[in-house]
Amino acid sequence: MENISKGTPKTPAVNFDYQKGLIEIKGRSIPENSIEFYKPMVDWLEKYASSPKEVTNVNIQLEYFNTSSSKCILDVFKNSETIHKAHQ
Repeated sequence: MENISKGTPKTPAVNFDYQKGLIEIKGRSIPENSIEFYKPMVDWLEKYASSPKEVTNVNIQLEYFNTSSSKCILDVFKNSETIHKAHQ
């Protein structure tokens, strides 16, 4: 499973690291196309949920996000919750 590491001045710094069990999003989220930006992360989380690490750390530190980002961020939270429930 490939890790995701990206970020720009208009998009948050993203670090999804399978080996470390780390899901991290930091910064501002004002991309031109939120769906296009967040889709790889949602897809990654769906794959990760099928074989998560024993411990998964989720670190979200968003200082600002626009309206179009909010729906996509909610999808990230929902998938993170699925991973959490699988460990209970």
